[in-house]
Amino acid sequence: MLFDCDWKTNEIVSFSNHDDVLDKLLSLKEEPALSKKRCLDSFVAGVGGSYLRGRSVLAAWHYLNTLPLHNYEEKQPFACCWICGSHDKPKNINNSEFQYCLYLGNSYSSDPMYAYLNLQHLLASPPVTPTEEDCSVLRKLFELICTAPENETPGKFEKRLTEAKIIGGDRYTKRGVLVSLAKVGVIPNRFIELSDKSWTPYGDIALPSRELKNMQGRSDMEMPWAGWTGSLKLCEERARELFSDYM
Repeated sequence: MLFDCDWKTNEIVSFSNHDDVLDKLLSLKEEPALSKKRCLDSFVAGVGGSYLRGRSVLAAWHYLNTLPLHNYEEKQPFACCWICGSHDKPKNINNSEFQYCLYLGNSYSSDPMYAYLNLQHLLASPPVTPTEEDCSVLRKLFELICTAPENETPGKFEKRLTEAKIIGGDRYTKRGVLVSLAKVGVIPNRFIELSDKSWTPYGDIALPSRELKNMQGRSDMEMPWAGWTGSLKLCEERARELFSDYM
């Protein structure tokens, strides 16, 4: 699959600063090949397993669709842009290694730089159509969330998801799916309301992490998924708005 998309070894992509990242990402905004349907098709196929790379596409599309043009704005306690989470310094990325990780089902969704690299590669890739099995996996995932015990934590849900054997992959590739759904508000959190239709500043989402026990010390949990609890279940309205064609 990689070589079908003109994948190159050791391809280095350079970004000079925050504004360069933003300019590159937003330059893709009018690309018809990055339509909402194309990106949702990819994501559902990723969840189901027929196109693992698709697991990363929902979060990248959310950046492209809602992130506004803005100046770099740094506030404590974060040494990055409060609005988008990007840093204002030169960065070189081994794009070949990055794309390889995406094809394995990993999802990088904490920086607009990753969203740009993700979507730029997708432009040169053939569209995918999720299978019925992919759609079935998505429905089963939603059902599992809806049956969560009231006091279930994200960590306990991840264990239950693994035991249910609905989604393949390791805990990090499965968590990437949950983080993406949380970023667009399909999986709610108890601190801030999120949506696929509007951008919420990175700092506003990350700040509540200081109140969460599951993000203390060396925890690898991240908001907004870390802010979910079983009593919140699933935001069925947003799930229907985004995924009615697959349900």
